[in-house]
Amino acid sequence: MTSGGLRGTRVLVPRGGAWGDRVAADLHARGADAVIAPLISSAAPRDTAARDRAFAALSAGAYAWMFVTSAASVEQLRQHGVRIPDTTRIAAVGRATARALTEAGWEVDFVPAGASSAAALAAQWCAGRDPAATGRSLVVRSDLAQAVVSDELEVRGFAVDVCIAYRTVGVDLEPQVADALRSGGIDVVLLTSLSVGRELRRQVGRLPASTLVASIGPGTSRDAAVLGFTVGHTAQTQSIDALISELDAHLPVKESS
Repeated sequence: MTSGGLRGTRVLVPRGGAWGDRVAADLHARGADAVIAPLISSAAPRDTAARDRAFAALSAGAYAWMFVTSAASVEQLRQHGVRIPDTTRIAAVGRATARALTEAGWEVDFVPAGASSAAALAAQWCAGRDPAATGRSLVVRSDLAQAVVSDELEVRGFAVDVCIAYRTVGVDLEPQVADALRSGGIDVVLLTSLSVGRELRRQVGRLPASTLVASIGPGTSRDAAVLGFTVGHTAQTQSIDALISELDAHLPVKESS
């Protein structure tokens, strides 16, 4: 039986799908009560024709490199049956995205060292690389993601296209979950992105002081502070696995009743 700090806590998991199921399984293994309550989801981009053209070109081998900036982008590639040729190498923004790619059956060739961020991905990938010898790249991202990777590559002389693979949209919480958040019935909220924070503020507003807001990384913590949330714990490696492990290690163990 687990004796970590998550034992006996109710934890809000703010995304559903395979990601939510995996996170919930990790929490359950640590003795927590995982409440899967998606605050965001993925929808088709506004320009589906442009997405489909990019996916077709990718499958046809038009790109030497593909940059993937989220696990949700991997889900879109899988859902649309995109075939990534052996001639196309893959760069992932961090370990979580790399794992999603690997689980989809694709080999990841580049992951930045240190904290996961688009800036680190672009800077480290570009270092020492010759634009003239690299070939064209494709950046696959959401409509809300900033153009950090594509802008950096373009500035440094690399040929790059952008595919907006999906839109991030808000999902309304079940009334009982929203009530639990407002009343302190949720012990820990996993804050995994600015979009999640925005929906949490829109639908719930301020959280009770007893609720621990746990952020996936420093950037998300900064965004949360702007939204008016007090972050109680920040993972340093932009990884949901690290965040859960750190919480289990550092939260005070609840006394058995």
